[in-house]
Amino acid sequence: MNIIIFGGAFDPIHNGHINMAVNAQKALDGEVFLVPAPISIWKETSAPIEDKINMIALAIKDLKGIHIDRFEADSGHSDNYSIDTVKYFHKKYPNDNLYYLIGTDQVNNFHRWKDASEIAKIAHVIYFERPDFILDKKNIESYHMQSIPGETMVVSSTEIKQLKSLDIPDDVLFYIGEHQLYYVERMKSYIDEKRLKHSLSVAKLAYEIALSNHLEDPHKYYVAGLLHDIGKSKDVEKEKQIVEKHFPEYKNMPAFSFHQFVGAYIAEHDFGIDDQAVLNAIKFHATGTDEMDLLAKIIYASDKIEPTRNFDSSDLIAAMKKDAEEGFIEVLKANKDFLKTHRGNIDNPLTSKCFNKFKV
Repeated sequence: MNIIIFGGAFDPIHNGHINMAVNAQKALDGEVFLVPAPISIWKETSAPIEDKINMIALAIKDLKGIHIDRFEADSGHSDNYSIDTVKYFHKKYPNDNLYYLIGTDQVNNFHRWKDASEIAKIAHVIYFERPDFILDKKNIESYHMQSIPGETMVVSSTEIKQLKSLDIPDDVLFYIGEHQLYYVERMKSYIDEKRLKHSLSVAKLAYEIALSNHLEDPHKYYVAGLLHDIGKSKDVEKEKQIVEKHFPEYKNMPAFSFHQFVGAYIAEHDFGIDDQAVLNAIKFHATGTDEMDLLAKIIYASDKIEPTRNFDSSDLIAAMKKDAEEGFIEVLKANKDFLKTHRGNIDNPLTSKCFNKFKV
């Protein structure tokens, strides 16, 4: 039997990792064992090992021939070395062929690994070629490395932690939110727990609406939903100062709307969001406006009807998931009725433009 050892920080596991494991399993007709490390020698990690293991379990739950091995997690050492992991597998599977799967970037660093030559003697070192990456042929020859065929994916755990990419399985995405890891942990310095719960619910609903409407790049709907209230603080005066400085055209808007402009500012300048459609969706999510693309409409609607609100929004959610354009009009009508009943502010320029444009 072919045993494929795939070690790493998996902080978090992403679709690039899954792609590597699946392709290696197919190419070698073997069993893949993902071996998460408590920390990485090369990178700083930020999630506890049990959370990383839980995320891996969610990511591979439907994949045959791909497993988790807790050797490094249970070793009692934070500084595990690959040579120890390889020896452990050699002892556990003495009659099987061992392969050690590494990322393309580690091909060129392999000579720096502890006991690299011994690793290569015990296990066949395998990797995937990337067309955009120049490999060190000396390392490949010295350690008898073997390339594995298959389409490669360039995904960065660092970019995921910074909310610049969400190329991860859905179950992992929702786990990060539920357990407040990475970018969600960072959000806690901006908004309180109640607002964070609401933001996570809006993000999940917006993502689900995007999926059900078969929209391109649904992850940006999640990001916009997640950050839509990031500017909502208890300090209205501070919000007003940011609006006056960076959005002077809206300085005379009612105070309740300031957080949407502040949120767009924070999303861009603190979280590095550069997608203008995402920023615009945040910028007008509370009031609406007369120029709204589908992303903006979905974030507006998701904010108003997400499940933690204190009313039964199931019909409106179903309408959005069936047809987001038509569902948005239904949400607008319901929100206008709500604002009138509760004497909400509908006379401000942006809300008036929104209701007039969409004829509600």
